[in-house]
Amino acid sequence: MNSFARSGRVAALLTATVLAGAASPGHAVSWKTVVNSADNVPGTSVKFSSFNQPSIAPENCTVASRGRARGPGQPPRGVFKRAMCPVRGALREVAGVGDVVPAPNNLAATFNEFPSFPRADLVTATIATRGQSQPVWRYLLPDGAETRVGTAGIYADYNGSLVTAASLLGAVPGFERFSVPGAAPGTRFDQFPGAPSPFATRWVAFKGNYTDGGVGKTGVFVRNFRSNSGTPPTCLIANSDTRIPNQPLAGNVTFGSTAPPSAAWNQVFFLGLDNEASPTLGGIYVASAQCSVPPALRTLVAIGGSVPGVSGATFNRLGEALSLGNGYVSFWAAWGTETRTITLQCPEDGNRALIDFCNEQYPDGFTTSVPVNLGIFVARVAASVPAAERIKLVARTGTSFHDFLFWNFSGRPPGTGHGDEDVEEPARWRSSAFHAVSKNGTSGIATVFKAVRAGDGVTGLFTRSLPARPADPDRGARR
Repeated sequence: MNSFARSGRVAALLTATVLAGAASPGHAVSWKTVVNSADNVPGTSVKFSSFNQPSIAPENCTVASRGRARGPGQPPRGVFKRAMCPVRGALREVAGVGDVVPAPNNLAATFNEFPSFPRADLVTATIATRGQSQPVWRYLLPDGAETRVGTAGIYADYNGSLVTAASLLGAVPGFERFSVPGAAPGTRFDQFPGAPSPFATRWVAFKGNYTDGGVGKTGVFVRNFRSNSGTPPTCLIANSDTRIPNQPLAGNVTFGSTAPPSAAWNQVFFLGLDNEASPTLGGIYVASAQCSVPPALRTLVAIGGSVPGVSGATFNRLGEALSLGNGYVSFWAAWGTETRTITLQCPEDGNRALIDFCNEQYPDGFTTSVPVNLGIFVARVAASVPAAERIKLVARTGTSFHDFLFWNFSGRPPGTGHGDEDVEEPARWRSSAFHAVSKNGTSGIATVFKAVRAGDGVTGLFTRSLPARPADPDRGARR
């Protein structure tokens, strides 16, 4: 489920047919166009105008992305996918604005937005996306009052059919499979922030926010959406009541925040922290995808852990965006106390209500501080790897690179919700790094990352191939 970000106004999405080859010195990269602004939106005569970052299933070359067109009225927009090997297949719509939401849906409700980018299974062609819609279910309360619920869900493209993997219907009798595990019986989810992660063909991992006993909570969950006619329950990986693993034995600090997870190989990976704004405990964790009991969490990277290749430094910030490939996890991280000030300008393309709200709040731009010491890292997943050898530094700010963080203004502007259930996280500035990891031959690993080059300020995608013991991480990357 390697994913890359768009930079500015994207006119085309391109994917290298051999990621490892892209990182091998002297190896020419072979490029194929997935979709661009010369293509019609499937089923229409309207051309695409823009795309969000794609997700790639490297084992079968399936690429998925959100795309939209311009035009009068309601121009087409939605989620699209295309298989790129062994031959380039047809571009297909997974789900579009105005399409009927899959069952359960007794109101013929239709989609009105796809807030997050879609993600692809690492191995299969399964795609998962988050969708907002009109209420999908009408039912009567015990007192006879009619209610309509279900304005958000997670949907999976499985064998060419769109199915509901998670929903806000957990409080509706008969839909207990969508209830929040670990909370009071019949508790429903409030929202599914971020992008869901499909894995093992028919599973999906996701972040869910919910309210339990009047207290807002969050967690990481998985669900098998196809076994037993699609009725298996939602299962807990970790939530706001879960004790953070890497803390003194006498401590009992629980997760204050959990990030949207990534999943592959029947394992779930996520960033969990005590305090998202200023973490002192937490890290990147891996757990088996199981439903009998909440699984044990194993620490891959810890806040306070040593930074490889930087003497005396410890991690104080970890990025929530994770990329998985061939037994490795890539991530970004920061260390040290030195910061620099940047000013961000509001976007010019995208959701008009979001753009207007940004300009209203930040007419002169948004000024913030970012860490000076940033790096792209990879961690080995296997439990047998000693902790001292698990993490490798791919690239860092300094001689070669100026920055790895890229910003966007996202979320729900005030007054633009879709009903009482819409508790989408508020609009604000968010940052992330974009990177991918894959196998390189039989003994090395290849990484691709987005960066601002030091010296000339050029922004681009860079590649680096790491042997078992990498050389100086500030050198050797190729654009």
